[in-house]
Amino acid sequence: MNHRQRIASTFAATISAAALTLGAASTAFASDTPSPAEQTAALIEKATGTNDIAPAPAPGTKIPQRSTGDAKATTATGDAVSIALPGTNNVTGATAGKNTTVYPDAARATDLAVQPTTDGGIRALAVLKNATAPREQRYDIGLPTGAHLVKLDNGAVAAIAKNGTFLGGFTTPWAKDANGKPVPTSYRVDGNTLIQSVQTTNSTTFPVVADPKWLDEAAKGVTTGMIGGCAAGALAGGAGCLPGAVASGVIGGIGGAIGGLFG
Repeated sequence: MNHRQRIASTFAATISAAALTLGAASTAFASDTPSPAEQTAALIEKATGTNDIAPAPAPGTKIPQRSTGDAKATTATGDAVSIALPGTNNVTGATAGKNTTVYPDAARATDLAVQPTTDGGIRALAVLKNATAPREQRYDIGLPTGAHLVKLDNGAVAAIAKNGTFLGGFTTPWAKDANGKPVPTSYRVDGNTLIQSVQTTNSTTFPVVADPKWLDEAAKGVTTGMIGGCAAGALAGGAGCLPGAVASGVIGGIGGAIGGLFG
């Protein structure tokens, strides 16, 4: 091999080695880049924390495979309750983080997600990605025949059976912006549809995470997070924080729940 051939051979080997190095670096960079689902799961778990995320759903609790499916849990009587996610697109869920199933872009400028919780409940989440996202999320709730939703004065929503039994419900709503700052939010009830409104402003930092969480009466969090100050008035024979029209029918249910938890 003459001098000119040796130079050409060395140059070719150098180029080949550089290409291999660049290719390996590109592959490593690609594998280190979080997927959209992983990014959303990290954002959500920053807002919710991870201590109460269950490694697997409780018996009777189900995480839907697609955003058009229903999340399912159980009531205090062992009956099923379903939560239809407010998605408009049929998106396959991807599980990431500690155990958050994310449905990217399931609605306009909105990711949806579901988490099983260690208290046997289930948490549905909406992530408003920017200012074009809808400010209301509608969750159709499937309850036992004759059961209905009742909004409490502390913002939570209780599910009441036809006979007045307290079945469980959704804890007081919350929402947080990208900096962890609380964003005003509230529920309203339209039949058996739970509607969460999030009140963003020009100063809100997106994305915003909002959380309806279902618990049945077997979870102690219901009493502290949902009934709270309502219980004393109801047990005393008053309406507590329940609307007067339904107070008499649920006093026994609330009393039974508290007795079962603390008796």
